[in-house]
Amino acid sequence: MARHIDVATLPRRLARRFSGQVFVLVSIALVALLGMAALAVDVGDLWTTRRLMQSAADAGAVAGADEIAIGGSSTAITAAAQDASSHNGFANGGTRPGASATITVAVHNPPISGPFATNSNAVEVDVSQIQPTYFMKVLGWSAVPVSTTAVAVTLGSGSCVYSLNPSASGATTVSGTASVSSACGLYDNSNSSSALTVSGGGTITAPLVGVVGGTNINGGGSTPPSTGIAQFGDPLAYIPEPAFDPSSCTNFKAKNLSGPISAQTFCGGITVNAGNTVNFSPGLYIIDGGGITINGGATVSGSGVTFYLTGANKAASNPQDYAGVNINSTATVNLSSPCDGAASGIPGMLFFQDRSITSGVGSTINGAAGSTFNGGIYFPTTALSYAGSTGVNGFTLLVADTLTFVGNSTVNNDVTACLASGSLIKDAALVQ
Repeated sequence: MARHIDVATLPRRLARRFSGQVFVLVSIALVALLGMAALAVDVGDLWTTRRLMQSAADAGAVAGADEIAIGGSSTAITAAAQDASSHNGFANGGTRPGASATITVAVHNPPISGPFATNSNAVEVDVSQIQPTYFMKVLGWSAVPVSTTAVAVTLGSGSCVYSLNPSASGATTVSGTASVSSACGLYDNSNSSSALTVSGGGTITAPLVGVVGGTNINGGGSTPPSTGIAQFGDPLAYIPEPAFDPSSCTNFKAKNLSGPISAQTFCGGITVNAGNTVNFSPGLYIIDGGGITINGGATVSGSGVTFYLTGANKAASNPQDYAGVNINSTATVNLSSPCDGAASGIPGMLFFQDRSITSGVGSTINGAAGSTFNGGIYFPTTALSYAGSTGVNGFTLLVADTLTFVGNSTVNNDVTACLASGSLIKDAALVQ
């Protein structure tokens, strides 16, 4: 008997069979897709953690390098690096929300690996923590170690001219026919709309000019300034002031100088009159009140010298009151700072103003053609008017509350012949 096939019902049976297979395939595909989505969530979370961890390592390395720049001990370097890392969410020995494992912030100076492994001016920061997973546990990974590394190094700064006043108009001023030619950058910390003022025939030529506020450039010219930079601090604030006992001065009287002079304390200031020739021997000179005056026609020289200016914090009306430096434009002056501390001077520092002075008594450093000033000229809380040049193969650092260029000035930044550790003004740069 022939088998009867119901052609009408066959498609329905085949459809039911195929729909069952599709259900199984779709179920498998959904499981795979959910697994991939879960994996993506976990991997994304781990990468986010690593990115945040890298920011903490970078901040720590830069902070450690900054500590090297100011002569910090190994303990201080580690503390600075770990503190910066903690402010970015990764505190050594601590934990983070969602992760119970302890954070490790290891600081190495010099680094323990890489191209800067023997560089004592470099800091390596390694941040690590075991991170929990959420969906990867089904694949056997309940936790994954995450770590990052950053290396920063302390370098000599590319800038050496700084005005520090945070709000003064004309905090840096170049006017008349004054011309400033600098081999290094110039920074102005004032937020005034006319923080940098260049007028008349004045000019500034420098690799970079950075200004927190605005500029007023009329009639002269300047290397195009970058305005709106972040405010900054005193780049030489880390250098300790020399030890000095004020009670050692009981008789304040200005002293007229002539001939060779040895390092000592002058109570009441010093003066070099016209026609006098003075040579300062290497060492530290304490000027307690009265300041330094070098009159026109005088000839002054000194190598390896530091002049520390202090005194009573009052308007300069008495010999014991603080006064600055006044060098006449017709005096011939050639002075250079120490290159090391062998003669008790401060390496790299030529003129050093007591930071506690707030009386506002300014200084004028000028000089006849051929006059040179090598070293740091540092008046952090008082005004400086300057017209001078750097000697051959030398450097000049100009750091003052406000800075006015009153004549042609040349600023060089060649420290190689004097300072083995580079410029006194340091920058920290990420290198790895």
